[in-house]
Formats: sequence, C-alpha cells, structure tokens
Amino acid sequence: MSLRSRLTTAFLVVVLGPVLVGAVFVAAIMSHLAESRETALADSAVTTVDTALGTVCERIQASAAAVALNHRGDDEIDATEMAKLVVGREAVDGVVFTELETAGTTTAPGVGATAPEGAWIDCGGETAPAADLPIVALGSQVTVENGDGTTAAFTAFRTVDQEFLTTIAGAADAALILQDGREQQLRAGGIEAGSWATTDALLPLRVGTASTDFTLMYWTLAAVVAASAICAMALAAWLSRSTTRPLVELSAAAERVADGDLDARVPVHGSDEVAQLALSFNRMTARTQTYVQALTASRDQMRGQLGWLGQTLTATLDLDRILEVILDTAMVTTNAEAGLVMLADVGDADQLLQRAGEGELGITEPASVRLGEGIIGSIAASGAPAHGRIVDGHFGDRRRSPTEPDARTIVAVPFNGRGVPEPEHPGSRRAAPYDEDGAETAPEGGVLGVLVLYNRVAALDFEAADVETLKTFAGQAAVAVENVLLHRQVQRLSLTDPLTGLWNYRFMQTSLRREAERARRYQRPSALLAIDLDRFKAVNDTYGHPIGDQVLVELSRRITGQIREVDLAFRHGGEEFTVLLPETDATGGIAVAERLGRAVADRPFKVSDTEGGLELRVTVSVGIAILGEHADTAAGILAAADEALYAAKAAGRDTCRVATT
Repeated sequence: MSLRSRLTTAFLVVVLGPVLVGAVFVAAIMSHLAESRETALADSAVTTVDTALGTVCERIQASAAAVALNHRGDDEIDATEMAKLVVGREAVDGVVFTELETAGTTTAPGVGATAPEGAWIDCGGETAPAADLPIVALGSQVTVENGDGTTAAFTAFRTVDQEFLTTIAGAADAALILQDGREQQLRAGGIEAGSWATTDALLPLRVGTASTDFTLMYWTLAAVVAASAICAMALAAWLSRSTTRPLVELSAAAERVADGDLDARVPVHGSDEVAQLALSFNRMTARTQTYVQALTASRDQMRGQLGWLGQTLTATLDLDRILEVILDTAMVTTNAEAGLVMLADVGDADQLLQRAGEGELGITEPASVRLGEGIIGSIAASGAPAHGRIVDGHFGDRRRSPTEPDARTIVAVPFNGRGVPEPEHPGSRRAAPYDEDGAETAPEGGVLGVLVLYNRVAALDFEAADVETLKTFAGQAAVAVENVLLHRQVQRLSLTDPLTGLWNYRFMQTSLRREAERARRYQRPSALLAIDLDRFKAVNDTYGHPIGDQVLVELSRRITGQIREVDLAFRHGGEEFTVLLPETDATGGIAVAERLGRAVADRPFKVSDTEGGLELRVTVSVGIAILGEHADTAAGILAAADEALYAAKAAGRDTCRVATT
C-alpha cells in the first residue's frame, strides 16, 4: 500500500469517522427521543385516564352521600328529590333505594337509569368483580339506619358503556380498550395508537397513544452524511497527491546518501513544512561527512576515557552500584540493548548468579547458570571472550540454557580474580569458618564473573573492537569486586572472636546500644544472658590452655545450638559469654538459660591432647537481666546481668538467677 493510499485512507478515516459516528449517535438519540416521547405520552395518558375515573368515582360517592344525608326515617320524599337532583345534573346515571330488613332485602324503585345487570366496580375499592364478568357500572353505596331499627341503603352508579368510555378517551386524547369478561371488548378513541400501556386503578384498561414519526429527519441526516463523504474524498485525493510528490524526491535523495553519496541534494518546492524538511536534509548531508570524521577520531579517545572511568569506579565499595555503572557504560559504548553481570556464587564457585541486569532480558527470574553449561557458562569456563549471533538458541556448538536471556547477538568477556568469597552479612549469630591463622578460607584463582551484552541496536553484530572495549570494563569489575569483598572480610574480622567465631566485645557494645534504643522506642523487652564457665581456671591449671580453648569452642557451639536465628551470641572475654535475646521477657530468658544449662551439663565435652581423648564435665552459671525492667542502657543491662551472674555463682553454680529490680 503506497503512502498516497495510506494518506488518503487516514484522511478519510479522520474526517469521515467522526461524521459517521456523529450520524449514528444522532440517529440513536432521535430513536431514543421517539421512544421516550411515546413512553411519556403513554404515561401521561394513563395518568389522565386514572384522574378522570377518579373524578367520576368522587362524584358517584358524593351523590350517594348527599341522597343518604337527606333521608329522614320513613319519609323518603327528601331523599328522592335529592336523587332526582343529582341525576338531573348528570353526576350519576341513577340511584337505587334499598330497605334492608331482618327477613331479607327489599328494593324500592330508583331514580334515573335502570340499574344494569352485571359486574359493578365499587368506587370504595372494597370489592372487585370476577375476571370473567363484563363490567357494567361504577357505583358507591351508603347505608342509613331508620328510626324503626331497619336500615336503608342508597346506591349511586354510573353506567360503563361505549359512551362513557368515549368520554374518558376524549379527556385523555387516547385510545381505550376495556379488558373485562365481554366477548367483544369495548373500544373508544379516534387515534391510531403506536404504543400501549395498561392501568387497573378502577377499570382494567389498555391506553394507546399516537406514535412519533422521524422518517424525514432520518433521510435528511443520510443526505448530509453522503455529501460530507463526497467532499472528504475529493479533498483527500488532492492533499495526498500534493504531499507525496516532494516526499518521493526526498526518499530518492536519502537512498543516494545511504549508498555513500553525501553530495545528494533534494529539490525545494515552496516554503511549507515539507520544503523546510528538504532544506534540513540538505544541511544534514553537508555536515554528515564532517561528523563521521570527528566520530572516528573520538572513538579511540572514548576508549581511553572509559578506562579511566573503570579505574574511578574502583574507589567505591558499593558493589551493586559499581556493577550497574560498569554495565550501563558498557551498553552505551557498544550500543547494546540489554546486558548483565554475573558473579560466582559464594557457596558454590561453579554457579554463576546475576548481580546486575539492564534492558529486556526475556527471563522472569534472575539469570543463573553453572560453569560449562549454556552459552554463558561455556564462555566463562573457557576464560576467553566471545561474540557473534545466536541462531535458534545455539551459539556455535553451545546451546542456550533456559535460565539465560534469549537474544539475537551476544558479546561476553569473563574476568578472573583471587576468588575471595563474600562473607556473611554482619548481624548473623555466628561468623564464617576460620582456619588456624584466623583468616577466612578462600580458594585461589578461578572465574570471578562474566560481563555479557545482548542485541546491538539496528540488528547489527558485535565486533572485535567491542570485545576489546569490554575487556577494560571486565578488568575493572574484577578489581572492584575483590576490593569490596576484601573490605567486607576485614570489617567482619574486626567484629568477631578469632577463637570461637562468635561476635566480639566491640560488636556486643554496639548491639546492646542499638537494642536498648529499640526497647525504649517500642516498649518491648529484650533479655541479656551473662554466661560463665564454672571452675574454668581449674581446667586450665589441670589440662593446660589448649584444652581450655577446645572447651571454649565447644561451649560456643552449644550456645549457638540453643538460640534462635535472631539472637546474638558474644564472647565477652575469657570464659565469659553473653547472649542477647530480642523480644524476650524474664520467663523466656529463664527458659533459654535452663535449656542451655542442660545442654552443657548433660553431655561431657570431648577434647583431645597429646595423650589421647578426654571427656570433661562442665557446667555454667547464668545471670539474666531484662532491658526496660532492670536497666534502660547498654552499660546498665550489662551490669545487671553480671550482678545476677554473681548471684548464680553464690547460689552454688550450675544454675541461673534473674537480676533484682
């Protein structure tokens, strides 16, 4: 589909679309108005019919009441005269007199029309006629007690016939159909009904009203839409032709530039926006050659600047930030759409885990792969950089792992280091393992990580120059990672006891101050246990300090085995230990102390010396103090726990005591 056709189509859609939508909307509104008007007319007609019937019933009831009011004992002259009067005024069609005696009912001659036979509608609404009987009248009855104890009844009525129904239909300007038990239903009204409604307030009637005709308006609307469509098509054809001609010339000039002819120029017609575009294109082609030369000269300079940037990044200790900066800069330099940095796992040096990632990688979880597996694992295991295309999940003879990103092109550069593992995060209850010299164990050499970029922009392949660029970043990343890990290792060594691996006195002071502040802020208790080996001096004097050191190491293992992950165990000094139990009251502290005492006393300590193995029976005394109850500061809670420890020693050892308030 050509540009001219697309422009014509777009213009017609933009212009005719709203017109058609508006036409449909107007037609729908007209139809809705017609329906609303018919409904309103029907409702109004029903209301008028009900009102007219209500007025008739009120006149019938008033007539019956007036006749009864003029009845006096046995003298019926006044009542008869009143009946003639109301009939004469056409308030009712007739009045029936009835004497109600003990033995039965006697009907006297009435006034006016003869009472019709059939179903009557009581205007009082107390009785309803049978559905299968014809309705012949509307009536109302009033009873009066005579002086001799008999009762007289006066019934006024209005005959329901064709004339009556015609009168009601004329008042409502509607067509009426009486729905009763007649074989031939009564109809009245001279209009041709378009819609019908029902009412049974007094009489079961169908009420019809005239329909609304919008045919002429519909034809007018269709003519307007057709005229708009013809004008829009003519205008669209002219606009598309006048717009696409200079664009064709511009396209031809762009093809020449793409082929390397930077001398190509576009003819300029007029001064509109397309002409301005042609002028801008001509200026662009004139300057492009100068820019290309300048960019070529600055590429080598950029590589040098990027090397300096990598050296600068080694000055920070925020590893994640370092890796993000390295990855972002590498992606910008090589025009990559996505990338990641993977480092060897601390616990498993053969496992590579994602530490930084940018762009659409096509995976829901962070990337992970083992050395030698998948594309990344194979490149990392080989230790040599690689770049090229990934076809159907294969990069040469390497197959993509499901946990790796799915991409079109790739460039990857492994980086090696001394393999210093990242130590555990400070704050865990035990330190990492140590060797005899107190240094954290770590393998020498091996792959530290790999820097990988994917999908160069414009679907281009990565080049050998990109590999050289990434080598600079990979080398700086290796130095930065090792510096951060070594810093964390040194920082942890300064906070742990080299013999037992527990936290040292320095970290204990920091933790107690932090916990005291938290306890004051949230009003939550925390327990501190002061633990001391009973008669430990005798162990050192009898077996020597190396055996004593083994006892201390074993005691630290048993302490950490009896506390929670959130609890902190410290070596206070010598044979004294402390345990901080957050969110623990005195009852919980006693339970932990008793459990710890049993764990130490119930099982002998197995140690070894030059003469063989020994089993020593060891007990501990424990003092318990509660932050917020016995003290509010770090120094205060430590002093309270020591006081309780002295009380446990004085009580005979191998027991625990709680500090006094």
